[in-house]
Amino acid sequence: MIHFKPGIIILLFTILLVSCKTDSRETREVLSADYWKSQALDHIMPYWTKNAVDNEYGAFYTNLDSVWDLYGSRNKFPSMISRHLFSYSSAYLMSGNEEYIRIADSTFNWLIEKAWDKEYGGWYDALDEKGDPVQFSKTTFVQVYAITGLTMYYFVTRDRKALEYIEKSNNLLEDQVWDTVSKGYFNSMNRDWSISDSNKSFSSMITPVSGYLLYLYQATKEQKYLDQISRILDVTAEHMIDPESGWVLEDFDRNWNYISGRSDAREINIGHNIEASWMLLRNFLLTGNAGHRKSAMMLAEKIYSSGVFRNNGIWLTSAGRLDPSLHSADTYWWIQAYGNMFSLYLYKTTGDDKYIDDFRKGAVLWENSFMDYRNGDTFFSVDSTAKITDARKANQFKASYHNIEHCLLNYLAINLWVNNDPVKIYFRIRSSVNGEHLYPQILENSDIKIIKAMTDEGKTNLPLKGEVAIVLPEITDNKVTVVLHRNN
Repeated sequence: MIHFKPGIIILLFTILLVSCKTDSRETREVLSADYWKSQALDHIMPYWTKNAVDNEYGAFYTNLDSVWDLYGSRNKFPSMISRHLFSYSSAYLMSGNEEYIRIADSTFNWLIEKAWDKEYGGWYDALDEKGDPVQFSKTTFVQVYAITGLTMYYFVTRDRKALEYIEKSNNLLEDQVWDTVSKGYFNSMNRDWSISDSNKSFSSMITPVSGYLLYLYQATKEQKYLDQISRILDVTAEHMIDPESGWVLEDFDRNWNYISGRSDAREINIGHNIEASWMLLRNFLLTGNAGHRKSAMMLAEKIYSSGVFRNNGIWLTSAGRLDPSLHSADTYWWIQAYGNMFSLYLYKTTGDDKYIDDFRKGAVLWENSFMDYRNGDTFFSVDSTAKITDARKANQFKASYHNIEHCLLNYLAINLWVNNDPVKIYFRIRSSVNGEHLYPQILENSDIKIIKAMTDEGKTNLPLKGEVAIVLPEITDNKVTVVLHRNN
């Protein structure tokens, strides 16, 4: 038998007690909605405002290192500028802070003035630092994410000019980019919208749903957007899921023949498979489409059984198509964020507390390994043990967007789905006609009701249409405060 001295026993007990308290504190924090609101407003957005805004030429810098110093190319990408527009609009939605909507306004105006092709329509692929086009092509990925920021801006402001550009952009994708023969969106176009790459890919197919269509439907309640979502997801389930392995694959030719893009066996993008299952779940919550729920849950089971969600709470980047035990040794910030949001939607869909525990583990890893509390925002990537491998803040593919969407949806879902607490959100209505309806709900379920809606800085109560819409008077540039709660 091993005998310990009393002092050693006390020390071991103290370490165990501290460890338990730490785990309990972390769990308590990440399962608090205010934790996510504070993360967005205190630890992410202020650093982008201080370090990333280009005060000379407008919009935002593209390439920023771990301490926010500029590096590399000064070119700007409409897709990334608009992702910041999404973030500043979302920050206003959570806070009502006028600084956020002022930056959103200037970002929106910059995009319309600089990035929109006034001759052929659509968004240029790339601009120089002054905002002059340097790539005149039209990549579907860029078009989609340009619409994404405009959509959240419209959701918060109901700005009719924003809706005009959203509709023009979406119509171009539907009329010029959708393959009416084989279905799906082509990858890229020339300036005049003639097709330059007729292949299909995950990035051209699913991103319209995850980027803007779900939010656009929630803002407008127009059936055509819900139909568009369902059509895209039907094509995804029909053509993009590998019948041999069950995974969603990445790249295809025009006729949906798979094109392998990897030289090794780890060719399955876990982030994109999470995204596909998550989108199917979100559409199921809107439509009750049982087929989409079934596809989502089969894909979720595939993801979990592959072992890419590790015991430490990390979601790894990739797995083998035919041997899913072949895992990558790292992950990116956006995959971890998607994994966390995915867990909350699985919980909402199934009611299984297992997924709350998965969310907790993933969120604690996010807190401890991705958040940069010294310099602000998040790191770009970590390895499988959650050690930092790339500390950059921004590049052509990283902006504030994924982090703020993560905070926004977690803030709403934990309040309304997990803790059953009311939530307060804010709108800056640019103009409305008497009797116009404001739909304030982002989460895709019908059991959330409006408790109260106020304007004139909370002085005037607004009438409601049932529990789902606010009946606006004729107002101009007025803040509307809304309280939502779960229908028990």
